Amino acid sequence: MAAKINVAAKIEVKRTEKDAVIRLSGRLDMNASPDLRKAALALCGKRGCKNLTIDFANVSFIDTSGLATLLEILVATKDQCTQLILSSLNDRVRYLIDVNSLTGFFTIESSARERLNT
Repeated sequence: MAAKINVAAKIEVKRTEKDAVIRLSGRLDMNASPDLRKAALALCGKRGCKNLTIDFANVSFIDTSGLATLLEILVATKDQCTQLILSSLNDRVRYLIDVNSLTGFFTIESSARERLNT
């Protein structure tokens, strides 16, 4: 029997004067969600971050704990007058947001490259 490999999410943060992009890769699950929460809340806590984009281009999996973390981040960004933008959603991520009727709560764009030139 082959062992299942659990590839945790890798989190990379890029920042300009007023914007930040969190690029995720791998699995956003109950093991990786606390790291995303910590990174996002640290950015939200810094006044002057007007737009926080989370780039899902390289996310292979998301579970309900990842979705719950996105909702926590959404509440925190609203409290700090920061706009949360979800970018480059693949079909799995988009389905989880859609099936839970949360599409209208998030700002969704096709690519994070528009936010920061990298």
